[in-house]
Amino acid sequence: MAKDLRSFLGELESNAPDELMRVKREVDLRYETSAVAERLGQEGRYPALLFEKVKGFNIPVVTNLFARRSRLAFALRTTEADLNRVYREREDKLVKPVLVEDGPVKEVVIKGSDVDLSRLPIPLHNEKDGAPYITCGAMVVKDPETGIRNVGIYRHMVEGRNKVGIHLAETSHATLIYEKWAQRGKAMPVAITIGHHPAFFLGVLSFLPFGVDEYEVVGALMEEPLELVKCETVDLEVPAYAEIVLEGEIDPTERAREGPIGEYTTLYGAPRDNPVVTINAILMRKNPIFLDVVNGHPDHQLLGGIGRLSFIYKMVRAACPTVKDVFMPPSGCCRLTCYVSIKKRHEGEAQNVAAAVFAADPFVKYVVVVDDDVDIFNDSAVLRAIATRLHADGGAFMVRNAKGHPLDPTARNEFLVTKVGIDATKPLKGFPETVRVPGSDTLDLSKYLS
Repeated sequence: MAKDLRSFLGELESNAPDELMRVKREVDLRYETSAVAERLGQEGRYPALLFEKVKGFNIPVVTNLFARRSRLAFALRTTEADLNRVYREREDKLVKPVLVEDGPVKEVVIKGSDVDLSRLPIPLHNEKDGAPYITCGAMVVKDPETGIRNVGIYRHMVEGRNKVGIHLAETSHATLIYEKWAQRGKAMPVAITIGHHPAFFLGVLSFLPFGVDEYEVVGALMEEPLELVKCETVDLEVPAYAEIVLEGEIDPTERAREGPIGEYTTLYGAPRDNPVVTINAILMRKNPIFLDVVNGHPDHQLLGGIGRLSFIYKMVRAACPTVKDVFMPPSGCCRLTCYVSIKKRHEGEAQNVAAAVFAADPFVKYVVVVDDDVDIFNDSAVLRAIATRLHADGGAFMVRNAKGHPLDPTARNEFLVTKVGIDATKPLKGFPETVRVPGSDTLDLSKYLS
């Protein structure tokens, strides 16, 4: 059986029931689905949420699916401790997709004047969001020169019956391809997938060089070829087991005001004049599930961070072969801050590591390098290393006027930020030994506490 969203939800319910919460009460798409996720987050709880009854619709909504690393690990059939390593190893073993004649996503086909996005339960997430947003749409395009596919996730603001605005990130590969279509004076065909197995979305967000077909990364992560079907109105291929697909095109001459929207920074992104996607067809299953991501929430942050960690690790390993792992914590929005654990061999090595991170990912603004005895998945442990091991006068350095991300609220002139590298490693000689209590790691507390 092919991996898809509904099979994954079934596996969660059977094998990790605490990871999925069914909401049987009727909910309103206007703020209520995101309010439930937000309130749970305030209590430190991040289950996937299946809203079975959505007011005005007979299509259920799943959200918060990506809000825990443990759930992402479950999707890749590994443990949370091994998630980064497994992603890296599989990412390097590309698996080509296969084209099939038909698939469940074509059970319902809507074209032309019958296309109406109000058929879909698209949530309004935050108080000042400009409109309902499709926040988990994986858009596939093709390079007009090479024919190679490119897939990425972009925000899509509903602007009418068959129109959605799109923010094409300035550094994205889709932007390069869009510019090629625009230079030819032609509209760019697109297809937007909504709803699939988590490994599909982790794969399309891989941080690989331009010219790599992300569908091959998806196959690598799923450990099976991704089955594709041809679109109905554009020359593109989409997952046969997707829940919903929107087919359309981006006219290079058409723009509209898009935004504001709550972004991964937990702040609003300003409105912009952005391209517009005209939707020509909707493909979907007979009883589809709408997959949503709560923008500006761990659901949004963790999904976008996993693939970046793989590329950063590989770049850091070139500078420091003894790197243990890397992590971008939700406290840094899974983009702006990066922790790196190394087995230090030379003084000054941490500075090289920080420079490698900055080179690998332009979004990162702060890098903290720690010894391999520090748990980089624990903010408190990293802060303790900074407090007890950092000599700020020599262990911290700044890179001024570096290119950052336009959504970074500290950016000047659209992109310019100051980046900071922090060496929170111990000196190789003369540092006090860390306190340890013998037996505490293996002690069975159930024998002592009732």
